[in-house]
Amino acid sequence: CCGIPALSAGDGVSFRQLLSHNLTQFGKTPFDRLVTACATCAFTIKKVWPMMIGEQDPPSARIREIAGKVTDITELIASRLTDSPPSPDAAAIPVTYHDPCHLKKSLGVSRPPRRLITANPNYKLVEMRGADACCGMGGGFGLAHGGLSEEIGRTKLDHIIETGARVAATACPACQIQLAGLLSKHGKADVRVCHPIEIYSAFISTGP
Repeated sequence: CCGIPALSAGDGVSFRQLLSHNLTQFGKTPFDRLVTACATCAFTIKKVWPMMIGEQDPPSARIREIAGKVTDITELIASRLTDSPPSPDAAAIPVTYHDPCHLKKSLGVSRPPRRLITANPNYKLVEMRGADACCGMGGGFGLAHGGLSEEIGRTKLDHIIETGARVAATACPACQIQLAGLLSKHGKADVRVCHPIEIYSAFISTGP
C-alpha cells in the first residue's frame, strides 16, 4: 500500500511505516519508471510523499527521485501510440469515461485514458456530462460519510445513464467500486465498469 488510506484516516505512524517499506522495496531493483494503474497511488507517490517528508529527512532525496518517475499506466501506453485512433466499427459498444479526481485534477491526466479506449474500434467513446465531477467515493470519505457519498454519486450515475453507454470506464479502482455499486443498487448492473486498460488490452490480445 502507498499509505494514503492510513494518512487520510489520520494515522501518520502507519503512513510512515508504509512509506519506509516501499522505499526499501523500490531500492532492491533499479528502474526508470514507476507505473501504476491507480490514480490515487500515482498522486500519493508523486505529490503526497514529497509533501509529507521534510527537506531534512534522510530519505527526502530518494522520495523526490521516485516521485519524478511515477507514471500512470494510461500515460505510458498512450505516449507510444503513434497511429490515429481507428474509426469505431458499426456495432461498436458505447463506453463513457469518468475522470478520477486524482488523475485529472491533481495530475492533469485526461487524454491518455480516452486514447486507450478509442484505440479499440470495438468500442466508441460517448462523453458524459460532468465527466470530471467527483463520483463521491473519495476513499475513506465513502466509508465515513456513506449517505453523502451516495448523494454525490447519484449525479454521476444519472450522467452515465444519459449516455446510453453499456460500459463505464475509469482509471481509479476506488471510483470503479463506487460506480459499480451505484449501478448495481439502482438497477443498472448490466452496465459494466472497467479500467481503460482493460478495453485496450482486449483489443491487442485479439489483434486488429
